Amino acid sequence: MEGVRTNWQLRHQTGQAARRSRNTTKPAKKRSPRISGHGFLNHSFKPFWLFNGNIERAETEFFRSLQHLCNYYDLLLPQTGDLSFPQNIYRSWEVVAERVKAIDKKLNCIILNDAEHEAVLATTTQFDTGRTLYYIPVKPLSKWTADAKYKQVAEVVTAIFAYLYQVAQIPMYSEYGTFLSDQYNYVEEMINEDMNEDDKEEMVYKEEQLDELFTLKNTGIHIGRLIGDKAKLDAMEDTVLAYANADERDNDLAILAIEFVQLYKAYPDRSIFDAIRPDLYYPEVNERIKAEEYISFYWSGSDSIIETVMSMIDCSFQEMGITDEPIDVVIFDQTDIDTTESFGFESRFFPLLDRLCTFLNPYDN
Repeated sequence: MEGVRTNWQLRHQTGQAARRSRNTTKPAKKRSPRISGHGFLNHSFKPFWLFNGNIERAETEFFRSLQHLCNYYDLLLPQTGDLSFPQNIYRSWEVVAERVKAIDKKLNCIILNDAEHEAVLATTTQFDTGRTLYYIPVKPLSKWTADAKYKQVAEVVTAIFAYLYQVAQIPMYSEYGTFLSDQYNYVEEMINEDMNEDDKEEMVYKEEQLDELFTLKNTGIHIGRLIGDKAKLDAMEDTVLAYANADERDNDLAILAIEFVQLYKAYPDRSIFDAIRPDLYYPEVNERIKAEEYISFYWSGSDSIIETVMSMIDCSFQEMGITDEPIDVVIFDQTDIDTTESFGFESRFFPLLDRLCTFLNPYDN
């Protein structure tokens, strides 16, 4: 199944990562802290009008960060001396947000607060995943593990899957409560409800679908245990290097596996969901496409139920106006600002997923 009927695409090449504007000075030795994805909230202006915290501290932090931001982007400071709190903060934010957007349309300027800050300016950039369904088929691996001729291939793919499952934390469709588990269960319920309403030929087809569902669930549980084995992850580099040095190997798989090892070594604790920040991107919207709904392991793109599953996903996504994608956040609470490129992890991770699926697709039958 190579596509759904919305603008979403199944395993299509992603776009390039966004880049943050840079200043012309040398990178500072001490850099502005980056968000790790925990405990940080967007301080939106609706509650800000009802602010009941330390006003003096909020003004001091905000206008200090305003100075840092204006220095970084070479902007004139907004003149709000005739305004009192909180209008002075609101008007200053309004002006700089517009000016930052004029510099880079991908940048949003917001006010943040957490346990360390009362009110501080920050910029956010959203990574473009290209409206792509990153669904990784498990069926090829299940066939390779059952055939001794493909032992080495199975070991390498298992190692890659172990990294994606244990470190990147991509959900397994066979696990209870995951998005695709719910989709498969719903298809099964629909088939069972209609079993007595069809002619004999249709009944035979639906029996085949139920058999497929039984297989995919049980195989998913088995593969889930396999790729959840910590020993598989610990041996990832050795497994990949042994395959890359073997006399008989698939060069595309060997190169791909090496690049996954390099990514893992560069970001040993990084989950793809660490930079997903729904609290910073239209936090008031509840109906949204979650990252775990478009990034997941699934059974197969060529089974008897995939059309139904994709149709349900299509209908569900059509109702959603917001997609949770990785967000890069820079906080202007210091004079030294991080000037490194945004989305170093994501710009490597998503293309690798795309290439992995491209490799698996011919065997997904």
